[in-house]
Amino acid sequence: MSSQMSYSAILGRFKDGIVALKRIPGYNPSKPSLTITSLEAVSTDAEAKNADAVRTGALLKGLRNERRFISFRSKESDVNCIENLMKNIASYLKAELGAKHPSFNVVDSIIKKISPPNDPKEEVKEGEEPKKTNSSSEKSYNSLGGFASNVYTIITELGESYRPTNENITTIAFKGRIDRLAQLNASIVTAGTDYASAVKLRDDLYNSGDGIISLVSQVKDYLASFERGRKNPDYIAFFNAVK
Repeated sequence: MSSQMSYSAILGRFKDGIVALKRIPGYNPSKPSLTITSLEAVSTDAEAKNADAVRTGALLKGLRNERRFISFRSKESDVNCIENLMKNIASYLKAELGAKHPSFNVVDSIIKKISPPNDPKEEVKEGEEPKKTNSSSEKSYNSLGGFASNVYTIITELGESYRPTNENITTIAFKGRIDRLAQLNASIVTAGTDYASAVKLRDDLYNSGDGIISLVSQVKDYLASFERGRKNPDYIAFFNAVK
């Protein structure tokens, strides 16, 4: 088996190998883990763990993509992403209160501190795993939430002086976006933990001492003990099934 194979491909070949073993009358190992019943149980477990890794990975990707969509300005983002809304708010404050008003100056300075992460959109494809994100990327989203909360405080304190016609930058609507970003940040941490756990359980099942890859090697050794060794037809049949 190639280390470059996907887990589903490795499992598919493992199942083919079990089918080949069932056709061998003399296959009767004394080692419990090499019996067909045990191998089939491992196959069933691997299928479940593969599915769990795919499911948790897809959830993580989806949450990241939604967060990216509502957060920073880009070709892929919502026109009413938080960064754009903050710029809309700054424009409103400048127009209504003047370029020298403290509220505009503070919001304008906050906007200049925004540092978008370098994490391109992840397409959610079945069986494909999410990319790892670095801590600086996560800090960018956490920082954006803090910046937006500061802007929210400023416009709330303006009271009746802040009455924009753009409903997307009203205090209620803007707070809704801030709250959703906070929810996504928290959900991504949980989803990331769940995904990492699912991947570890899956990887252990394949790569541990009694994992699928090791079991295949052990079965080959058992079949090589037959007459004619690695040239016997039973060995060759299994080898071709799992290669």
